[in-house]
Amino acid sequence: MRVLILCTVSYSFCQSNNQKFLSREKLDSINQYYILSNQDSLSIEYRLQYATSFLEGALLFKKDSLIYKGLMRKTRLLGQKKEYNTAIIYSRQLYDLAKKNLDTIYMIKAFSKLGIYHKNDNQLNNAFKYYNEAFKLARTIKDTLRIGEVLLKMANIQTSLGDHSGSKTTAVEGVKYLEKTNYLKRLSGLYHIISVANLEQKNYKEALKYNEYALILGRDSLAIKDIGVNNILIFKNTKALILANQGNYEQSIALLKRIISDTITQEDKREYARVLGNLGYIQWLQDKENKNSEISLFKALKIRKEINDKKGLIASNIGLAKYYFEKDKNKALEYAEAAYHNAKKLYSLTSILQSLDFIFKLRENTNKEAKIYSQIHNKLEEVNQSNREIYAVTKYENDNLTNENLVLKAQKAQQEFETARQRTQKIMYLLGSVILILSGGFVFYLLQQRYKREKIREVYDAETRISKKLHDELANDVYNVMIQIQNDQNTPDVLDKLEEIYNTTRDISREHNSFTTGENYAAELTNMLSGYSSNATKIIIKDIEDVNWESVDPEKKIIVHRTLQELMINMKKHSEAELVAVTFKKTLKSIGISYADNGIGVSENEIKYSNGLRNAENRIKTIGGSFIFDSEKGKGFRARISFPN
Repeated sequence: MRVLILCTVSYSFCQSNNQKFLSREKLDSINQYYILSNQDSLSIEYRLQYATSFLEGALLFKKDSLIYKGLMRKTRLLGQKKEYNTAIIYSRQLYDLAKKNLDTIYMIKAFSKLGIYHKNDNQLNNAFKYYNEAFKLARTIKDTLRIGEVLLKMANIQTSLGDHSGSKTTAVEGVKYLEKTNYLKRLSGLYHIISVANLEQKNYKEALKYNEYALILGRDSLAIKDIGVNNILIFKNTKALILANQGNYEQSIALLKRIISDTITQEDKREYARVLGNLGYIQWLQDKENKNSEISLFKALKIRKEINDKKGLIASNIGLAKYYFEKDKNKALEYAEAAYHNAKKLYSLTSILQSLDFIFKLRENTNKEAKIYSQIHNKLEEVNQSNREIYAVTKYENDNLTNENLVLKAQKAQQEFETARQRTQKIMYLLGSVILILSGGFVFYLLQQRYKREKIREVYDAETRISKKLHDELANDVYNVMIQIQNDQNTPDVLDKLEEIYNTTRDISREHNSFTTGENYAAELTNMLSGYSSNATKIIIKDIEDVNWESVDPEKKIIVHRTLQELMINMKKHSEAELVAVTFKKTLKSIGISYADNGIGVSENEIKYSNGLRNAENRIKTIGGSFIFDSEKGKGFRARISFPN
């Protein structure tokens, strides 16, 4: 019996090992299909067959990681073969699998592929929608590279649809995500789109500025091979067009000739024909009798016919329609119709409108074309409006998400600040009895470790003032009361003296208490100023709410509070004023505060040697502002504070 059991266990173990071996063998076999599907030496058809075999094996194993690989490879090969409809079907399968697995990365990849294949199939509106979905998902995981890449593709679609305002908005948003990264290829592409948009809007100065940004990034990034030389040549070609539109034909032609002479341009027939066509057209703009312009235009047309560049053929035919428009109407019409024919094949809405515009001007009977023109124009406007609405909603969501994050961060910072403040207060209460003794060492420590010299001096002066007040106003008063009680315990004015000491202590506390620099700053500043009013002195505060205090730095708010407090203390002690006016005024670049009272005033020497006023002036200077005061004996006191906003 034991032998039978051992034999059964041994058989099961061997069978299990054999199954594992066979599974590993099959897995190695289908992986070989994947390797073969990536061999550039094989034809697309063979590579597709191997990708299909790999995908079938992956589905048989039911391993999602392999299925992802198979779908990614198969869709890419279908795209290369220009079988866009089939590529779209498999891209949707990729999305369904990723959605089932809650795999955000592959959901983004699937949406991006759907965008690519719809765009290549000239379904630009659908492509824009899928790219927008990819953007929304990439934003949730803060994938900066993918965000910038998708926004670049969305802006390119808007450019091809003639929505240059929309493309510029989208590209600027992309720059915000990538400007502090090393993703130079995408960033330079976004700058190029902004440049093209400004060119089309005839804002040539801005077009040239952003074109230069793109070129600088291109030159700086060649060393790390993040951007190809071809991209730089495209940017230079755009620069030539901008110069031509500015009327700088000689500079434009010289630049185009340099681009044409570049071996990289000559090896790329599509790009060579584009630059050659631009050269011929700009030569014609410079001199309508220049024979070289016609030669260049025809040579570009011939190359584009040879390589079947339909988009390029539209540009060449439009260029020749312009060239012959005044010289030979029949020829101009012939080329306009050729452009229209290719534009219809590509279903390029903007090119259809452009070619029809020439046909209207060159042909007498255009009823049929006029109807088509109207339909295409409406369709183009509908597509652009749809794209704007799609992205507007997403951008609104994005802004709200950003604002929510900022609010949460602000709340957290406020909580941390409040905790730190409470902890500091407790420490101050415990160490209050020894602060004065240790103040010299404490100031020296701050000088070495934390604050700049100006801040240390301010802290030192403040503590010296407190010390002097404690000594002169409190210590002496307490001592006198003690003497009075010692001599005569029934002295009737002891209570009055004690109340006076209490009031002095409260005033010192009020001068140096903490305050908020947040949204309630204006109310707190108003309360501080109003606190110095009495039956004998009226305080008028004017236009404090006109200042947008939320846009003012917290450090500046602290300086303003302490400076005005210094003025009010001086007023209370010395001025005998019956009326005090504090007026606030905001300009485009600065904030101004005027102080005036009708007190007894002070002489020039008294101002010069006033510690309080010198402290106020030093404070304002630390924030780049100015403090100007004016007074004479018997004529009140006036001060003007101004600092940059």
